[in-house]
Amino acid sequence: MERGFSAQAVTVQSNQGWQSTGITVDGSIGVTVAYQTGQWEVDADDDDDVPYDANGSQMMEAIDGAPLPYKALGALVGRIGTSGQPFWVGDGPTTLPKGQSGMLQLATNTDLSKDLSSNVGNVTVFIYPEITVADLSTPLVSEPPQSIPAVPTEGLGPLAHLIGTWTNQPLGTSGKGGTDSPFSYNVMPLPQADPSAPPGYFLKNFSYYEELTFTAIHGPVLNRNGNGAQVAYTLFYEQRVYFAEGPKKDALVHAENGSMLLLGDQKQPLGPYGNGFLQGEGNQTVPDSIAPNQSFNVAKQISVPHGNSILALGSYATGSCAPVIPPATVLPSGDVDPFPYTWKNEPTNPQPSYTANPNQALTDALAIRAPTNFIALNVSSANGSGAVSNIGFEQKYSNVSRYDFTCWLESFDGGSSFPQLQYSQSITLLLQIKNGLVSFPHVTTNTLTKKPS
Repeated sequence: MERGFSAQAVTVQSNQGWQSTGITVDGSIGVTVAYQTGQWEVDADDDDDVPYDANGSQMMEAIDGAPLPYKALGALVGRIGTSGQPFWVGDGPTTLPKGQSGMLQLATNTDLSKDLSSNVGNVTVFIYPEITVADLSTPLVSEPPQSIPAVPTEGLGPLAHLIGTWTNQPLGTSGKGGTDSPFSYNVMPLPQADPSAPPGYFLKNFSYYEELTFTAIHGPVLNRNGNGAQVAYTLFYEQRVYFAEGPKKDALVHAENGSMLLLGDQKQPLGPYGNGFLQGEGNQTVPDSIAPNQSFNVAKQISVPHGNSILALGSYATGSCAPVIPPATVLPSGDVDPFPYTWKNEPTNPQPSYTANPNQALTDALAIRAPTNFIALNVSSANGSGAVSNIGFEQKYSNVSRYDFTCWLESFDGGSSFPQLQYSQSITLLLQIKNGLVSFPHVTTNTLTKKPS
């Protein structure tokens, strides 16, 4: 494809022959054409004044001499270069034939050698390139190498099992679970003041795949209160999420970074380095100091480029079996029509059963292979001093009021290793729908496998 090509709208006139789109393709990258708007009539005097869109007439076929004879009269057709073989475009979305290079041209399906002055109207299409598949072969982030101090694996406790890179990979011999068929789902409500969305909102639901990398900083972080200290053993993480289906398949849909903390309590070190006010290091503590007792020992800090920062607190638990994953809550609360959640519309609701319960994707993954052990991490912004902060636009139009996250680290060998990670995340959105605020759960779930180190 020509360098610098970007998605663009093109209007095709019915009273002209082949028309250049201004887009040159080289045959190596897919290009898609999708009808947007407009109607036209071909041979209007003979067609009872019934207009039609890019799929053409439902009553008449094109005659010999048309680019595609015996196909619908007035359908949108295309060719690549002046000598390229004509092909059907219609309403689409239609992917152009690969392997041909030249200027993309579009026309209406009629005998283009005739006088076209009686044709009326036009159609507009959107032409966009195939999205490049993301490279998931390398970690998103890495820590500078340092042997001393080493990564405090023991201090990290269960968080140590997160260190590494996680992606969607096939589970067992099922052939499912990879980037083309992940055990994931996103339920996303979006406000829209448009007659085509009568409830005042629509859904943008889809499956997705991701890359998630955790790294550990070398050493603990101390919070001091004068008589005691809290130590935070810390993981940094980077996350990139991509559409697994739909017209934007493989495009980046979400990016996020943050940290996971395991919080411990200890006595206050004496002086700046535990050696009083002498040179060097030591292990002395303040006389009679007392380790504080905090309610939560796990924290998650999140930064999202929509303009949201989140602090969620919680704890962890273990189990010697497969986890039981409860159904997710997805329906809004408030004076609003829940119709979009059951509407069988492919662009907005491609998998209705997962829309009803996104956590079913996690249960379906567990049915392939049941874990022997698990570690569950639960955090919420509603716990303790957790909080959510949003920029002004978000506060006014799609305020994030709460964040809840559970992940399950799962073992298949009795707890020696934990190569599978599942999570269910719910972000509570307060959306301005028509004349009032409505609370919507925005739920995401996924099943990931750790890449070999």
